[in-house]
This record gives sequence, C-alpha cells and structure tokens, in this order.
Amino acid sequence: MRIIQLTDPHVVAAGTIWKDQLDTPARLTEAVAAANMLKPDLVVVTGDLTDDGPGPDGEAQYQAAAAALSALTAPLRLLPGNHDDRDRMRAAFPSVEWDAPPFLTFTQDFDGLNVIGLDTIIPNQTAGMLCEDRLSRLRGQLDDRPTLIFAHHPPGVLGLSFMDTIGLQQPEGLAAAIQGHNVLRIACGHVHIEAQAHWAGALVSAPPPVSATLPIAPTPGAPITFTTEPLRLAVYDWRDGVLSVKTVAA
Repeated sequence: MRIIQLTDPHVVAAGTIWKDQLDTPARLTEAVAAANMLKPDLVVVTGDLTDDGPGPDGEAQYQAAAAALSALTAPLRLLPGNHDDRDRMRAAFPSVEWDAPPFLTFTQDFDGLNVIGLDTIIPNQTAGMLCEDRLSRLRGQLDDRPTLIFAHHPPGVLGLSFMDTIGLQQPEGLAAAIQGHNVLRIACGHVHIEAQAHWAGALVSAPPPVSATLPIAPTPGAPITFTTEPLRLAVYDWRDGVLSVKTVAA
C-alpha cells in the first residue's frame, strides 16, 4: 500500500504566475503526472492548495487546482492550509470526503495503518491551532494501531527561524493526545523545505513543496527568498507492518 504526499502547491488562477516566478498550476500538473507513475493507493495534499483561497481570485484558483488534480488515478484526500478557504475547497471537490464539519478532517484504515488527517487552520491567521473539538475527535480516533498523521502546520520546532514562529500554536494538546499511542509520524507541510524533527515521541516531517522552496536563512532575520527546485515527492510505503518513507525525484 502506497501513499504520496503533496504539499503547498499554492495554485494561482490559470494564466497567472505565482509571485512572478512560478506557474504553480503547471507545477501541480507535473506533480500529479509524477505521482501517477508511482501508482499510489492514496494521495494526500497537506494544505495551501491555493495561494489565496479566501481572496477575490480564490474560486478561480480552486478551479485551476481541481483541474490539475482531476488527472490523479488514486483516491484523493485534502487538508486545508492557512492560504485555503474551507468552504471553497469543499465546493471545488464535491467527491472528496471529510468528517467532523465544519473542519476538513479525515480518518482511514489503510490495511492496518491508522491514517488521520488534521485540520489545523485558524481562518485569516498564518499560524495553526487545534481546538478542543478537534483534539477530542483525535483522541477518539487513536487506538492501538500504528498511526500516520497528516496536517498542514508542524508542531514543535524544525530549526527554521521564521517558520518555527508560525507553526502549530499551543502544541501541548496534540502532544498529550498522542501520548501512549503508536504514532509513527506526523507529516506536515507549511514550511516549504524538507525537514524532520523528533517531537513528543513521534517524528515530525515536512517534504519538499510542490511550489517554491524557502531556503534556510543564513542568519536570523535575513530577507525571505524563494527558489525553484526540481520537483520531488514524498512516498510512504506500508508493507508487512513497516512504514518506509522515501523522497523521490519526479
């Protein structure tokens, strides 16, 4: 069984260029084609599907994203990021299933692997948080199965001077919820760079983004710049009770 994670496509409306640097709808189309070649059983997008989902171009951005993702040959799960809009995401993907409205969360048994998707966004804010409603639902989803959690905002710190300030706020609730459970990994997005850290007994990871990469700042407070790197995909293989993770070139 195979899962592919895509994160932070930042799709803009068709015919426009993200920050005058990158054709993000084309980039997502490229990622979908590469994912299909790897024959996944599930594709999870961990947020910031659009660049400004709540904004005036939000509907057009979701249309462009839906057009790109329509070519996927595997089932799709979507989580919102801080650049997304829940209502517009739901409207653009009527066949995608979520639970616990108004939150866009999901849970799925993946041949004995408990796969959970968390909605960590706070509308109109960059950082994320899990309210008691979402934490309570998470506690009810955790059991004795090995678990893989997907979310947009990473908890804890990843050693990224800027992004560490706008991750999951008050992560103690999540740490308490997963304590005593076999959480193999918390796979996030948001930070625009491949990174990993051990936190609360789990491995927190972020794969390379579909869109642009945010390089590590040489010094704290250095100007924020983006670079365009070759596309790479995060691949999670679950076989014989073992979760292996690879980052592969598209």
